[in-house]
Amino acid sequence: MAERSQRNKSNLALVQNFLEGIQIYPIDEETAIKYGEIKASIFKQFAPKEKSKRRKTKMINLGFGENDLWIAATALQHNLIVVSSDSDFQRIKEVEKALIVESWV
Repeated sequence: MAERSQRNKSNLALVQNFLEGIQIYPIDEETAIKYGEIKASIFKQFAPKEKSKRRKTKMINLGFGENDLWIAATALQHNLIVVSSDSDFQRIKEVEKALIVESWV
């Protein structure tokens, strides 16, 4: 949007300035392990108990977005607070008590 605005240069500078203050947390092996632990806990609690049904179950069928699991894993790894009104995070908290979630809405 900044590129197509009438004040292109000043808006791009504002966006760039904003982005410089944001820390990017990479996905690494520790994050992937935490992601797997969260996913396993979710399946244990929310997936069907019957093996044939369980095998066919995907996270989306349980009402969880894969990206939300990655966000939760990253937050737990780095002791961060997730600020979101997405109900997936409240449900993830049911299996990951250490996850801190706040809604600013």
